[in-house]
Amino acid sequence: MKDEEKTKEQLIREVMTLRSQLTGQREEHRRDVHDSAFSGRQGGTDADTKFRILFEHSPVGIFLSDGCLLTDCNEAMVKMMRCSSKEELIGRHPSAFSPPSQPDGSPSLDKADELMNEALRTGYLQQEWICRRFDGEEFPVEILSSVIDWQDQKILYMVWRDITERKRIEEAIRHLAYHDVLTGLPNRMLFADRLILAIAQAKRRQGTMAVMMLDLDGFKTVNDSFGHHIGDMLLQNVGERLSRTLREEDTLARMGGDEFMILLPVLREAANSSQIAEKILAAFRKPFFCEGNELFTSASIGIAIYPGNGEDMDSLMKHADTAMYQAKARGRNMYCLYKPDPDPPVDRALKPA
Repeated sequence: MKDEEKTKEQLIREVMTLRSQLTGQREEHRRDVHDSAFSGRQGGTDADTKFRILFEHSPVGIFLSDGCLLTDCNEAMVKMMRCSSKEELIGRHPSAFSPPSQPDGSPSLDKADELMNEALRTGYLQQEWICRRFDGEEFPVEILSSVIDWQDQKILYMVWRDITERKRIEEAIRHLAYHDVLTGLPNRMLFADRLILAIAQAKRRQGTMAVMMLDLDGFKTVNDSFGHHIGDMLLQNVGERLSRTLREEDTLARMGGDEFMILLPVLREAANSSQIAEKILAAFRKPFFCEGNELFTSASIGIAIYPGNGEDMDSLMKHADTAMYQAKARGRNMYCLYKPDPDPPVDRALKPA
């Protein structure tokens, strides 16, 4: 848990540092554009020289545009695009350095025209864009566009920043929010999201789905006998084996400790859940190897079926949990289908080999 918190804190610190840097860079960009515009209004060789120095020595890539084609760029832009000279960039449309379409599905040609027109109309625009270097690599950029008056014409001054690292950190944080750090499996939050969606889809098609709660038998003994390090390795191995056992459309999540939940979003009939449970129990017959230690464990599984055992997330998870504890009480290494009292739940046991 401490390692998980440390990882989250490190990522958050990195993001905060990046945001602070970006805020400062944006403010510097605004000041530079303002200074350039002011110098332009004064006219003269000194203004031209000042603008050219700021332009050429900027550490970030800069394009100038007339709102249609790119009219100039600096050396930082040449390096970013991995081309040999400015001439390969000047006189071309921004879509020439982009994939055919952007993440929202819009054609890059139309999207670029739309955004440049908006920047010319409003005077300032901040946007994200997927760019393509000359070697074919695609990468995300943040574009800060400002309109400046220069020699009796409006020029679109566009700063392009490579935000690959920022996106990597943001994605890592999103992954931490929805995945278990130890096993890499979906966590409770992501499982709940998928379960809610599966319930809605099952209701729409008037179909059947199931939720399983799985708890390892005797996991505390492994921790006590071999240490938590080996216990963590066992959990990772269990997660990998269960993932291989389940269908592609199923979701396996670690809920914490040695508890896992399984979502079976599509079932032809309720009995199919029993077949999958038997397949899972059979997978535990083989030993798990953790740093040379041959470990055996089994699982107790509780199953709740939609819509018979509940039509909402809370009911299905609660009833699967109840059925799992009933499987524990009946001797472990088995599964139980939830059935309301007063009748006991139906159970099936897979005898060890």
